[in-house]
Amino acid sequence: MLWIATSEVVLPNLPMPEFERSGKLNEARVRMRKRHELRKPRWGLTLSGGVPMPDYGDAGVRLMFVQHRVFRDYRLWTLEQLALATSHLLGPNEPMQAGETTMFSTYWDGVVTRDFAVVVTASHVLVLRIDSLDGQPRWVSLAAHPRDVRIELHSGWLGYGPTLRVSSQSGQWAIRGYQRVFRPEPVLQAWHHAATANA
Repeated sequence: MLWIATSEVVLPNLPMPEFERSGKLNEARVRMRKRHELRKPRWGLTLSGGVPMPDYGDAGVRLMFVQHRVFRDYRLWTLEQLALATSHLLGPNEPMQAGETTMFSTYWDGVVTRDFAVVVTASHVLVLRIDSLDGQPRWVSLAAHPRDVRIELHSGWLGYGPTLRVSSQSGQWAIRGYQRVFRPEPVLQAWHHAATANA
């Protein structure tokens, strides 16, 4: 196989995934806008009359459910994109066996991050960089044999959900997720299997 420096690999526009063709992505985008509206707090004073604090009232519960559904939908769309990107990069004979994407927001600013994703195939681990929240995987940050990569699961802390840390000689990437949406186990299992098979 001819290896190309990953910094030179830029993915073209990928075909539209089924999730997008079905109109489900447009529905998810509407919910994402609703999520932004629900995050706008009413401001009140603390009981001691001190620092103003956000008061979400009943909207806090609705925000939690809307955010869960939005993140789940964006994750499903991204997994379809990752499968298409993997097929483009490695050909139809080496499909994606497992993948996961960054999809989280911090509590204090609510900004949604969807920037890196990891893919495991029978012979490769890929880390792909996504061009925007509503974009597609665009750049290859890592392409390596599974035995040359380490993938570890870290529990969430300081407002972050669980994290898959992908590391190799060329760098380290954090794939962070939302607690009830993130599914790291298939990635870890596929990586362990591929690394053992290719040892």
